Amino acid sequence: MKNTKVLLVIVTITLSVLAACGYKTGERTIMSNGVERTYYLKLPTNYNSNTTYPLIFAFHGASGDYTSFTEGYYDLQTVVGDEAILVYPNGLANEAGLTQWNHDIDLIFFDDLFRELETYISFDKNRVFAVGHSSGAGFVHMLGCKRGNVLRAIAPVAGSLLDHKDCIGQVAVMQIHGKNDTYVPLGIIKPSRDYWIAINSCDKETIDEGRDPACIAYGNCDPQFPVQYCEHEGGHEWPDFASTAMWSFFESIPFAAPSDKTGDGDVDNLGKGAISFKIHYPANFVGTPSKMALALYPYNTTPPISTAPSYLLNVDVPLGDYAFGEVIEYNNVEINILGLDYGDYTLTVMIYVEGSSYPMPTDGKDYQGLQNITISSNTILVETPFELDFVQMGF
Repeated sequence: MKNTKVLLVIVTITLSVLAACGYKTGERTIMSNGVERTYYLKLPTNYNSNTTYPLIFAFHGASGDYTSFTEGYYDLQTVVGDEAILVYPNGLANEAGLTQWNHDIDLIFFDDLFRELETYISFDKNRVFAVGHSSGAGFVHMLGCKRGNVLRAIAPVAGSLLDHKDCIGQVAVMQIHGKNDTYVPLGIIKPSRDYWIAINSCDKETIDEGRDPACIAYGNCDPQFPVQYCEHEGGHEWPDFASTAMWSFFESIPFAAPSDKTGDGDVDNLGKGAISFKIHYPANFVGTPSKMALALYPYNTTPPISTAPSYLLNVDVPLGDYAFGEVIEYNNVEINILGLDYGDYTLTVMIYVEGSSYPMPTDGKDYQGLQNITISSNTILVETPFELDFVQMGF
Protein backbone atom coordinates (compact mmCIF):
# COMPACT_ATOMS: atom_id res chain seq x y z
CA MET A 1 0.00 0.00 0.00
CA LYS A 2 2.86 2.37 0.86
CA ASN A 3 4.53 1.73 -2.51
CA THR A 4 1.22 2.37 -4.28
CA LYS A 5 0.86 5.75 -2.56
CA VAL A 6 4.42 6.69 -3.53
CA LEU A 7 3.72 5.73 -7.15
CA LEU A 8 0.57 7.86 -7.22
CA VAL A 9 2.50 10.84 -5.86
CA ILE A 10 5.18 10.39 -8.53
CA VAL A 11 2.58 10.20 -11.32
CA THR A 12 0.79 13.29 -10.01
CA ILE A 13 4.03 15.27 -9.81
CA THR A 14 5.04 14.11 -13.30
CA LEU A 15 1.76 15.25 -14.81
CA SER A 16 2.00 18.58 -12.98
CA VAL A 17 5.50 19.14 -14.35
CA LEU A 18 4.36 18.31 -17.89
CA ALA A 19 1.44 20.68 -17.56
CA ALA A 20 3.59 23.46 -16.15
CA CYS A 21 6.64 23.06 -18.36
CA GLY A 22 5.56 21.36 -21.58
CA TYR A 23 2.27 23.05 -22.26
CA LYS A 24 2.51 26.73 -22.94
CA THR A 25 1.18 29.11 -25.55
CA GLY A 26 2.47 28.23 -29.01
CA GLU A 27 2.39 25.75 -31.86
CA ARG A 28 2.20 22.07 -30.97
CA THR A 29 1.95 18.76 -32.85
CA ILE A 30 0.18 15.50 -32.14
CA MET A 31 0.02 12.15 -33.94
CA SER A 32 -3.49 11.30 -35.09
CA ASN A 33 -4.49 8.43 -37.33
CA GLY A 34 -0.83 7.95 -38.24
CA VAL A 35 -0.36 11.57 -39.34
CA GLU A 36 1.40 14.43 -37.56
CA ARG A 37 -1.16 17.17 -36.98
CA THR A 38 -0.56 20.76 -35.93
CA TYR A 39 -2.50 23.03 -33.60
CA TYR A 40 -1.90 26.28 -31.74
CA LEU A 41 -2.58 26.45 -28.00
CA LYS A 42 -3.35 29.87 -26.46
CA LEU A 43 -3.27 29.73 -22.66
CA PRO A 44 -4.32 32.67 -20.47
CA THR A 45 -1.37 34.91 -19.62
CA ASN A 46 -1.35 33.89 -15.96
CA TYR A 47 -2.47 30.31 -16.57
CA ASN A 48 -2.88 28.38 -13.32
CA SER A 49 -3.20 24.60 -13.48
CA ASN A 50 -5.40 24.74 -10.37
CA THR A 51 -8.00 26.82 -12.22
CA THR A 52 -10.59 25.30 -14.56
CA TYR A 53 -11.01 27.54 -17.60
CA PRO A 54 -13.56 27.44 -20.44
CA LEU A 55 -12.06 25.77 -23.51
CA ILE A 56 -12.80 26.99 -27.05
CA PHE A 57 -11.87 25.09 -30.21
CA ALA A 58 -11.71 27.41 -33.24
CA PHE A 59 -11.57 26.05 -36.81
CA HIS A 60 -10.32 28.13 -39.75
CA GLY A 61 -11.88 28.25 -43.21
CA ALA A 62 -10.77 26.51 -46.39
CA SER A 63 -7.22 27.46 -47.53
CA GLY A 64 -6.49 28.95 -44.09
CA ASP A 65 -4.58 27.83 -41.01
CA TYR A 66 -4.35 28.74 -37.33
CA THR A 67 -2.68 32.07 -38.11
CA SER A 68 -6.11 33.35 -39.16
CA PHE A 69 -6.80 33.43 -35.41
CA THR A 70 -3.39 34.25 -34.02
CA GLU A 71 -2.78 37.14 -36.43
CA GLY A 72 -6.19 38.72 -36.06
CA TYR A 73 -8.20 37.92 -39.20
CA TYR A 74 -10.69 36.54 -36.72
CA ASP A 75 -10.69 38.73 -33.60
CA LEU A 76 -11.82 35.98 -31.21
CA GLN A 77 -8.55 36.04 -29.28
CA THR A 78 -8.86 39.77 -28.61
CA VAL A 79 -12.45 39.43 -27.40
CA VAL A 80 -11.92 36.41 -25.15
CA GLY A 81 -8.59 37.62 -23.75
CA ASP A 82 -7.44 35.59 -20.75
CA GLU A 83 -10.91 34.34 -19.84
CA ALA A 84 -10.59 31.01 -21.68
CA ILE A 85 -8.14 28.57 -23.23
CA LEU A 86 -8.17 28.76 -27.03
CA VAL A 87 -7.18 25.90 -29.35
CA TYR A 88 -6.70 26.45 -33.09
CA PRO A 89 -6.26 23.17 -35.01
CA ASN A 90 -4.93 23.11 -38.58
CA GLY A 91 -6.74 21.27 -41.34
CA LEU A 92 -4.92 19.09 -43.86
CA ALA A 93 -4.35 19.97 -47.52
CA ASN A 94 -6.17 17.84 -50.08
CA GLU A 95 -4.58 16.66 -53.33
CA ALA A 96 -5.27 20.05 -54.88
CA GLY A 97 -3.34 21.73 -52.05
CA LEU A 98 -6.46 23.24 -50.46
CA THR A 99 -6.45 23.16 -46.67
CA GLN A 100 -9.87 22.20 -45.35
CA TRP A 101 -11.72 19.96 -42.91
CA ASN A 102 -12.30 16.31 -43.71
CA HIS A 103 -15.24 15.21 -41.57
CA ASP A 104 -14.10 11.60 -41.27
CA ILE A 105 -10.39 12.10 -40.61
CA ASP A 106 -10.76 15.24 -38.54
CA LEU A 107 -13.35 13.78 -36.18
CA ILE A 108 -10.60 11.36 -35.14
CA PHE A 109 -8.19 14.31 -34.88
CA PHE A 110 -10.63 16.17 -32.62
CA ASP A 111 -10.99 13.14 -30.34
CA ASP A 112 -7.22 12.64 -30.12
CA LEU A 113 -6.61 16.33 -29.46
CA PHE A 114 -9.31 16.50 -26.80
CA ARG A 115 -7.80 13.52 -24.97
CA GLU A 116 -4.37 15.14 -25.00
CA LEU A 117 -5.69 18.44 -23.67
CA GLU A 118 -7.76 16.62 -21.07
CA THR A 119 -4.61 14.93 -19.80
CA TYR A 120 -2.26 17.88 -19.60
CA ILE A 121 -4.13 21.16 -19.13
CA SER A 122 -6.82 22.36 -16.75
CA PHE A 123 -10.22 23.19 -18.23
CA ASP A 124 -13.89 22.92 -17.30
CA LYS A 125 -15.42 19.91 -19.09
CA ASN A 126 -18.83 21.53 -18.70
CA ARG A 127 -17.72 24.59 -20.67
CA VAL A 128 -16.16 23.27 -23.88
CA PHE A 129 -17.17 25.22 -26.98
CA ALA A 130 -16.45 25.16 -30.72
CA VAL A 131 -16.52 27.94 -33.31
CA GLY A 132 -15.55 27.96 -36.96
CA HIS A 133 -15.75 29.78 -40.27
CA SER A 134 -16.78 28.45 -43.69
CA SER A 135 -15.36 24.92 -44.03
CA GLY A 136 -14.54 25.16 -40.33
CA ALA A 137 -18.15 26.11 -39.59
CA GLY A 138 -19.40 23.04 -41.42
CA PHE A 139 -17.06 20.94 -39.29
CA VAL A 140 -18.31 22.66 -36.12
CA HIS A 141 -21.91 21.87 -37.08
CA MET A 142 -20.87 18.23 -37.46
CA LEU A 143 -19.12 18.28 -34.07
CA GLY A 144 -22.30 19.66 -32.52
CA CYS A 145 -24.11 16.61 -33.86
CA LYS A 146 -21.49 13.89 -33.32
CA ARG A 147 -19.82 15.26 -30.17
CA GLY A 148 -22.73 16.85 -28.31
CA ASN A 149 -21.60 14.69 -25.40
CA VAL A 150 -18.35 16.70 -25.27
CA LEU A 151 -19.32 20.20 -26.39
CA ARG A 152 -21.61 22.54 -24.46
CA ALA A 153 -22.32 24.94 -27.33
CA ILE A 154 -21.27 25.78 -30.89
CA ALA A 155 -21.10 28.97 -32.96
CA PRO A 156 -20.59 28.29 -36.70
CA VAL A 157 -20.13 31.25 -39.07
CA ALA A 158 -20.97 30.82 -42.79
CA GLY A 159 -21.30 27.04 -42.77
CA SER A 160 -23.91 24.31 -42.82
CA LEU A 161 -24.78 21.03 -41.11
CA LEU A 162 -24.56 18.37 -43.81
CA ASP A 163 -26.14 15.47 -41.98
CA HIS A 164 -28.00 15.13 -38.69
CA LYS A 165 -28.24 11.34 -38.58
CA ASP A 166 -27.08 9.55 -35.44
CA CYS A 167 -26.39 12.67 -33.40
CA ILE A 168 -25.06 12.22 -29.87
CA GLY A 169 -25.85 14.55 -27.00
CA GLN A 170 -27.20 18.09 -27.25
CA VAL A 171 -25.67 21.56 -27.68
CA ALA A 172 -26.71 25.19 -27.46
CA VAL A 173 -26.30 26.93 -30.83
CA MET A 174 -25.54 30.38 -32.22
CA GLN A 175 -25.52 30.30 -36.02
CA ILE A 176 -24.21 33.34 -37.95
CA HIS A 177 -24.65 33.90 -41.68
CA GLY A 178 -24.58 36.61 -44.34
CA LYS A 179 -27.61 37.39 -46.50
CA ASN A 180 -25.35 37.88 -49.52
CA ASP A 181 -23.15 34.82 -49.08
CA THR A 182 -22.61 33.34 -52.56
CA TYR A 183 -20.27 30.56 -51.39
CA VAL A 184 -22.72 29.08 -48.90
CA PRO A 185 -26.14 30.51 -49.85
CA LEU A 186 -28.93 30.92 -47.32
CA GLY A 187 -30.77 27.96 -48.83
CA ILE A 188 -27.92 25.72 -47.67
CA ILE A 189 -27.90 26.84 -44.05
CA LYS A 190 -31.59 27.29 -43.24
CA PRO A 191 -32.16 23.53 -42.89
CA SER A 192 -29.29 23.53 -40.36
CA ARG A 193 -30.91 26.35 -38.42
CA ASP A 194 -34.29 24.63 -38.47
CA TYR A 195 -32.79 21.34 -37.30
CA TRP A 196 -31.23 22.98 -34.23
CA ILE A 197 -34.50 24.81 -33.53
CA ALA A 198 -36.43 21.55 -33.73
CA ILE A 199 -34.08 19.25 -31.79
CA ASN A 200 -33.82 21.78 -28.94
CA SER A 201 -37.66 22.04 -28.82
CA CYS A 202 -37.69 25.75 -29.68
CA ASP A 203 -40.68 27.65 -31.07
CA LYS A 204 -39.62 29.07 -34.44
CA GLU A 205 -42.48 31.59 -34.43
CA THR A 206 -41.61 33.02 -31.01
CA ILE A 207 -38.52 35.21 -31.12
CA ASP A 208 -36.75 37.67 -28.86
CA GLU A 209 -33.64 39.83 -29.06
CA GLY A 210 -30.37 37.89 -29.15
CA ARG A 211 -26.88 38.69 -27.91
CA ASP A 212 -26.41 41.20 -30.77
CA PRO A 213 -28.94 43.32 -32.68
CA ALA A 214 -28.30 41.06 -35.70
CA CYS A 215 -29.36 38.01 -33.68
CA ILE A 216 -32.73 36.58 -32.74
CA ALA A 217 -33.32 34.15 -29.88
CA TYR A 218 -35.98 31.50 -30.39
CA GLY A 219 -38.55 31.01 -27.64
CA ASN A 220 -39.44 28.03 -25.46
CA CYS A 221 -36.22 26.09 -26.16
CA ASP A 222 -35.03 23.49 -23.70
CA PRO A 223 -33.87 25.90 -20.96
CA GLN A 224 -30.26 24.73 -21.01
CA PHE A 225 -30.00 24.63 -24.82
CA PRO A 226 -30.93 27.99 -26.39
CA VAL A 227 -30.72 28.61 -30.13
CA GLN A 228 -29.89 31.99 -31.69
CA TYR A 229 -29.65 32.87 -35.38
CA CYS A 230 -27.76 35.96 -36.57
CA GLU A 231 -28.26 37.07 -40.18
CA HIS A 232 -26.16 40.04 -41.27
CA GLU A 233 -26.03 42.12 -44.45
CA GLY A 234 -22.64 40.88 -45.61
CA GLY A 235 -21.41 37.83 -47.48
CA HIS A 236 -19.10 34.95 -46.58
CA GLU A 237 -16.99 36.86 -44.06
CA TRP A 238 -16.64 36.63 -40.28
CA PRO A 239 -18.63 39.78 -39.38
CA ASP A 240 -17.39 42.36 -36.90
CA PHE A 241 -19.93 41.43 -34.24
CA ALA A 242 -19.38 37.65 -34.40
CA SER A 243 -16.65 37.14 -31.78
CA THR A 244 -18.31 39.36 -29.18
CA ALA A 245 -21.74 37.82 -29.79
CA MET A 246 -20.58 34.22 -29.55
CA TRP A 247 -18.46 34.77 -26.43
CA SER A 248 -21.38 36.61 -24.79
CA PHE A 249 -23.64 33.71 -25.79
CA PHE A 250 -21.27 31.11 -24.33
CA GLU A 251 -21.02 33.04 -21.07
CA SER A 252 -24.81 33.40 -20.81
CA ILE A 253 -25.96 29.80 -21.16
CA PRO A 254 -26.93 28.00 -17.95
CA PHE A 255 -25.00 25.09 -16.49
CA ALA A 256 -25.45 21.68 -18.07
CA ALA A 257 -23.05 18.76 -18.05
CA PRO A 258 -22.63 17.28 -21.57
CA SER A 259 -24.15 13.81 -21.90
CA ASP A 260 -25.10 11.23 -24.54
CA LYS A 261 -28.78 12.23 -24.34
CA THR A 262 -30.07 13.94 -27.48
CA GLY A 263 -32.68 16.67 -27.53
CA ASP A 264 -36.35 15.72 -27.19
CA GLY A 265 -37.48 17.72 -30.21
CA ASP A 266 -39.28 15.86 -33.01
CA VAL A 267 -36.97 15.67 -36.03
CA ASP A 268 -37.89 12.22 -37.35
CA ASN A 269 -39.92 13.57 -40.27
CA LEU A 270 -38.31 16.99 -40.54
CA GLY A 271 -38.24 18.01 -44.22
CA LYS A 272 -38.35 14.44 -45.55
CA GLY A 273 -38.71 13.75 -49.26
CA ALA A 274 -37.68 11.06 -51.76
CA ILE A 275 -35.93 10.89 -55.12
CA SER A 276 -35.53 8.16 -57.76
CA PHE A 277 -32.78 8.42 -60.39
CA LYS A 278 -30.26 6.45 -62.45
CA ILE A 279 -26.48 6.71 -62.86
CA HIS A 280 -24.39 5.43 -65.75
CA TYR A 281 -21.05 4.45 -64.22
CA PRO A 282 -18.42 4.75 -66.99
CA ALA A 283 -16.53 1.60 -67.90
CA ASN A 284 -13.23 3.48 -67.50
CA PHE A 285 -14.07 4.78 -63.99
CA VAL A 286 -10.82 5.46 -62.11
CA GLY A 287 -10.66 4.55 -58.42
CA THR A 288 -13.16 3.09 -55.96
CA PRO A 289 -16.39 4.97 -55.18
CA SER A 290 -16.73 5.72 -51.46
CA LYS A 291 -19.59 8.21 -51.05
CA MET A 292 -22.42 9.77 -53.02
CA ALA A 293 -24.06 13.16 -52.53
CA LEU A 294 -27.00 14.94 -54.19
CA ALA A 295 -27.17 18.72 -54.41
CA LEU A 296 -29.07 21.47 -56.22
CA TYR A 297 -27.52 24.40 -58.10
CA PRO A 298 -29.17 27.29 -59.97
CA TYR A 299 -30.88 26.25 -63.19
CA ASN A 300 -28.56 25.74 -66.19
CA THR A 301 -25.40 25.42 -64.07
CA THR A 302 -22.55 23.81 -66.04
CA PRO A 303 -18.94 22.90 -65.14
CA PRO A 304 -16.66 24.31 -63.97
CA ILE A 305 -18.80 25.09 -60.91
CA SER A 306 -17.61 28.18 -59.04
CA THR A 307 -20.15 28.41 -56.21
CA ALA A 308 -21.45 26.24 -53.40
CA PRO A 309 -24.70 24.37 -54.06
CA SER A 310 -28.00 26.13 -53.42
CA TYR A 311 -29.32 23.17 -51.49
CA LEU A 312 -28.07 19.81 -50.18
CA LEU A 313 -30.54 16.97 -50.65
CA ASN A 314 -28.49 14.09 -49.25
CA VAL A 315 -24.74 13.99 -48.58
CA ASP A 316 -24.46 10.27 -47.85
CA VAL A 317 -26.48 8.24 -50.37
CA PRO A 318 -25.79 4.49 -50.13
CA LEU A 319 -23.84 3.44 -53.23
CA GLY A 320 -25.46 0.01 -53.44
CA ASP A 321 -24.27 -2.64 -55.89
CA TYR A 322 -22.76 -0.45 -58.59
CA ALA A 323 -21.04 -1.85 -61.67
CA PHE A 324 -18.74 0.02 -64.07
CA GLY A 325 -20.15 0.24 -67.57
CA GLU A 326 -23.72 -0.27 -66.27
CA VAL A 327 -26.74 1.95 -65.53
CA ILE A 328 -27.71 1.60 -61.86
CA GLU A 329 -31.13 2.59 -60.51
CA TYR A 330 -31.60 4.30 -57.15
CA ASN A 331 -35.22 4.30 -56.04
CA ASN A 332 -36.93 6.25 -53.26
CA VAL A 333 -33.71 7.63 -51.81
CA GLU A 334 -34.45 9.75 -48.75
CA ILE A 335 -33.72 13.46 -49.18
CA ASN A 336 -33.97 16.55 -47.01
CA ILE A 337 -36.14 19.28 -48.53
CA LEU A 338 -36.54 21.39 -45.40
CA GLY A 339 -36.86 25.02 -46.51
CA LEU A 340 -36.65 24.17 -50.23
CA ASP A 341 -38.65 26.31 -52.66
CA TYR A 342 -40.18 24.36 -55.56
CA GLY A 343 -38.94 25.38 -59.00
CA ASP A 344 -36.23 24.78 -61.60
CA TYR A 345 -32.76 23.61 -60.56
CA THR A 346 -29.67 21.82 -61.80
CA LEU A 347 -29.44 18.54 -59.92
CA THR A 348 -25.90 17.27 -59.31
CA VAL A 349 -24.85 13.79 -58.29
CA MET A 350 -21.36 13.66 -56.80
CA ILE A 351 -19.38 10.42 -56.49
CA TYR A 352 -16.43 10.68 -54.12
CA VAL A 353 -13.52 8.33 -54.75
CA GLU A 354 -11.53 6.65 -51.99
CA GLY A 355 -8.63 8.85 -50.94
CA SER A 356 -10.25 12.14 -52.02
CA SER A 357 -11.41 14.94 -49.75
CA TYR A 358 -14.89 15.26 -48.27
CA PRO A 359 -17.19 17.19 -48.32
CA MET A 360 -15.41 19.43 -50.85
CA PRO A 361 -14.72 17.30 -53.96
CA THR A 362 -11.30 16.98 -55.58
CA ASP A 363 -10.80 18.23 -59.15
CA GLY A 364 -9.93 15.52 -61.62
CA LYS A 365 -10.44 12.70 -59.12
CA ASP A 366 -14.06 12.66 -57.96
CA TYR A 367 -16.95 12.38 -60.43
CA GLN A 368 -20.09 14.42 -61.04
CA GLY A 369 -23.16 14.35 -63.25
CA LEU A 370 -25.63 17.22 -63.85
CA GLN A 371 -29.19 17.54 -65.14
CA ASN A 372 -31.77 20.30 -65.20
CA ILE A 373 -34.94 19.34 -63.35
CA THR A 374 -38.20 20.88 -62.13
CA ILE A 375 -39.24 20.20 -58.53
CA SER A 376 -42.96 20.49 -57.79
CA SER A 377 -43.40 18.14 -54.82
CA ASN A 378 -41.41 16.33 -52.15
CA THR A 379 -41.12 13.30 -54.45
CA ILE A 380 -38.67 13.69 -57.37
CA LEU A 381 -38.34 11.36 -60.35
CA VAL A 382 -35.43 11.73 -62.82
CA GLU A 383 -35.86 9.49 -65.87
CA THR A 384 -32.63 10.16 -67.80
CA PRO A 385 -29.50 8.49 -66.37
CA PHE A 386 -26.75 10.76 -65.08
CA GLU A 387 -23.54 10.60 -67.13
CA LEU A 388 -20.49 10.92 -64.88
CA ASP A 389 -17.34 12.87 -65.65
CA PHE A 390 -14.44 14.16 -63.57
CA VAL A 391 -15.27 17.01 -61.19
CA GLN A 392 -14.49 20.51 -62.43
CA MET A 393 -14.64 23.18 -59.71
CA GLY A 394 -14.02 26.82 -60.51
CA PHE A 395 -12.62 27.85 -57.13
